[in-house]
Amino acid sequence: MASPPRADSRLRRVSLAITLGVFAVDLDFFAIQTALPVAAQELNTTTTDLQWAVSGYLLSTACLLIIAGRLGDIFGRRKVLLVGITIFGVTSLLGGAATTPEMLIAMRVLQGVGAAALFPVGISIITNAYPPERVKRAIATVIGTASVGIAFGPLFAGLLIYLLGWRWVLWVNVPVSIAVIVLVLRDVLESRDENADRRIDWWGLVLVAASVGAFTYGIDSSGSHGWLSPRTIGFVAAGVVGFMVLIVVELRVRSPLLDLQLFRIREFSVTVLAGAADNMTALAVIFASMLYLQGVLNESALVAAIAFLAFSVPYSIGNQLSGRLSSFPSWLVLALALLMGGVGTLVMGLANAMGLFLVAAALSGLGLGIAWALSSVVTQAVVPSREAGLASGLVLTILIGLGGVAVAVASSVIEAHSSTTASTAAAIDAVLVGFGVLSVVAAAVVTFLGRRKADATT
Repeated sequence: MASPPRADSRLRRVSLAITLGVFAVDLDFFAIQTALPVAAQELNTTTTDLQWAVSGYLLSTACLLIIAGRLGDIFGRRKVLLVGITIFGVTSLLGGAATTPEMLIAMRVLQGVGAAALFPVGISIITNAYPPERVKRAIATVIGTASVGIAFGPLFAGLLIYLLGWRWVLWVNVPVSIAVIVLVLRDVLESRDENADRRIDWWGLVLVAASVGAFTYGIDSSGSHGWLSPRTIGFVAAGVVGFMVLIVVELRVRSPLLDLQLFRIREFSVTVLAGAADNMTALAVIFASMLYLQGVLNESALVAAIAFLAFSVPYSIGNQLSGRLSSFPSWLVLALALLMGGVGTLVMGLANAMGLFLVAAALSGLGLGIAWALSSVVTQAVVPSREAGLASGLVLTILIGLGGVAVAVASSVIEAHSSTTASTAAAIDAVLVGFGVLSVVAAAVVTFLGRRKADATT
């Protein structure tokens, strides 16, 4: 039965609000990295020191993804989304006005707090706003449209810097945030888990933030201090111990922050596995290919960004295609997408000509883009709608956290073999081949587990 035209019009505006919010986050993440060298020069610091404007943002986002999703389920998704987008917009304004490196880094850390609410809470709003039979397509459309920010973030930043200056890379988020606030106030209805205990699992909240924070910081610091340094080992170990304590606590408390029972849903677990392998490969490809284009081939940032379109545009297209593939078995689409992305990444590492490298990058981007979007679509579709925020936050924390690990591993391998241009190129090739193999193996595992489920139900 078709929805009334007025209801469809409201749903389109709801989708637009969430799409704009997620688009701003995607665009901001890729654009700010292009702006760092110029910002560092103006603020009288080094690009390496100012890199914390990216690392701090990722750290605060990763720490709060699960918490934001759960708070939305408990206190109201519309309310938490409004708080998140307001924080994102205000800190973008103040970050663009920064007069010191410390101020910019601090605003970026707080901006990550706002960003943490936009994706999990926004996706759960879509899940609860649309009829069940339209949820997969709606989520895929939001993610696919917003992923344009991934495709054109570096180029957009380059143009803004050339025309207006690096500060506008942050200031452009302000009018977008205002537009999202207006649309949410007008068209988004409040939703929450009515059966949730309104008491907050403070122990779970603290353990999630501390564990993710320690682990992420340890991985991030490995690039400058080394994998075997006491600093790296200490923070990573603290994070691992924290996760172990968290599991024990969450299995005992009455109203846990994390519903670990979600992993009893086979399709949820298989999809999280696929999404983790996918995002690890995608972030390693982005890191390694940009380093190859600029550090080995000595291309300018603008030329490298243009060449990067060979990966990012198909990646964005893959995001949008995922919704049209939702009628097929999810394990089959995920396995084929991972295989495509893995083979493309492998060929990137083995290619000895730029033309073949770019063609392989397009294949890699298309496959990895399909798997990324489908991971969010499927995990939302197979969990109870009342736990949509929690599920989205949990999935994103795992995927983003392991993506950070992948970048740290890639960075360590390349840095250890950076004495000459030839050795750097060989190390980049090894990274691409390694992560290509990871995706191919993940495709085989997803096929095995997915087919087992399909056989059990026939």
